[in-house]
Amino acid sequence: MNNNWKERFGGAALITGASGGLGAEFARQLAAKGMNLVLVARSTDKLNALASELRQKHAIEAITIPLDLTRQDAADILRQQTQQKGIAVGLLVNNAGYGSHGTLDTLDAQNEIRMVDLNCRTPLAMTHAFLPDMLSRRRGGIIFLASVGAYQPTPYFANYSATKAYNLMLGEALWAELKPKGIDVIALSPGYTRTGFQEAGDVQSNPVGGWAAARDVVARCLAKLGKKPSTIYGFRNWFLAWSLRFTPRRLVVLLAKVISKPTV
Repeated sequence: MNNNWKERFGGAALITGASGGLGAEFARQLAAKGMNLVLVARSTDKLNALASELRQKHAIEAITIPLDLTRQDAADILRQQTQQKGIAVGLLVNNAGYGSHGTLDTLDAQNEIRMVDLNCRTPLAMTHAFLPDMLSRRRGGIIFLASVGAYQPTPYFANYSATKAYNLMLGEALWAELKPKGIDVIALSPGYTRTGFQEAGDVQSNPVGGWAAARDVVARCLAKLGKKPSTIYGFRNWFLAWSLRFTPRRLVVLLAKVISKPTV
């Protein structure tokens, strides 16, 4: 496998949700591999600070595009802006997303619908926007952010886990579709990772799979890209997801309800 990442994917890495958490860590590790970057998120200041840091440290090119990715035309805007700047996108990291925690009847309906937009519609639209150029070059890569919750229905995270199941299924299916055409695809399930997600209502203090560092999760994903359709970080997380296929669905849901129940 080509270890020159810029040559391997034929362009820059475009990372959504790049202002913090896993998105910022993807940016740091891909910059260290010599890839130029397109950083996308709503926070202009955080994007600019990260881009400046990575330009100085790795001598790569990094542009920032502040944008609300829930906009219906967000993918079209990004495609137009990268084309205008003469940037070929060779690796698409569909990282942007958020979650909520609680019973569905108590959660804000518009926030839940917006979650589906950001977690599901946006990565699909982004893939449609940038995949044709990858196919014409017969090289490229796409990363989808799934979750350990994608492997099971999860009470109190019902909508979130459903959106991540979409990313898992989409990523694995596209791996099979696109691998013969030179495009590497992977769906990443990080498990519980120390990021800003906890601020969105994730109250688990001692999750079953334990906590992971963003740098380790991203490193595993990049190491497995091109080798398998999906990856789960952490043995306990992998074992949990694997064991669910042998467990009656009713029991799976009831156990998930106990584990995920709010503590406050």
